[in-house]
Amino acid sequence: MTSSRVIKWLAGFGIVGALLTIVMIILMFISPDGSFGKYLDLAGTLFLIFVIIAIYHIHMKNSGTFGLVSFIICIIGTGLVIGVKWVHTFVVPALSVHAPEFVDQPPSLIIGGQMGSFAIFMIGWVLIGILVAKKGYLSKISGILLIIAPILDFIPIGYYVAQPLFAIAILWISFQLFKRNDIDNTQET
Repeated sequence: MTSSRVIKWLAGFGIVGALLTIVMIILMFISPDGSFGKYLDLAGTLFLIFVIIAIYHIHMKNSGTFGLVSFIICIIGTGLVIGVKWVHTFVVPALSVHAPEFVDQPPSLIIGGQMGSFAIFMIGWVLIGILVAKKGYLSKISGILLIIAPILDFIPIGYYVAQPLFAIAILWISFQLFKRNDIDNTQET
């Protein structure tokens, strides 16, 4: 299988993940307590792994140490966030029935771990956004959106804009990757 076909498959999974995230955002506004939205959120985040691999694949020959470090941080951060979302999807509902006091007052170690996971996730995606914007194999604007979206999460009301903006950036990048036919040539330059 050629690199171009692999990228198209990875990008296709990225499109699915972005669309799942967008549907999840809509469902969370309609029914904030709905557990189905948590399943979609987890699935959408799982599909981000494929987008990271595709982005790094087209940049790996010309991105040097910065690209590799960005890729590693982004993969680790996304993996940690997948773990956090898995716990919130499957463990927290069971704990809220059997140990509601634990859910209401989780240990600070758990809260710190979650915050650290999201911080690594955000840093990784900002770095990947810089890579995309800097190298120009994909739209620079989509890279800038990847930089802005995680930063907006630190602004109190920015959370409501950050997640949809991030999903749109992932959808746009995945679509660009899916439509490219010169990926094998990009690797050579």
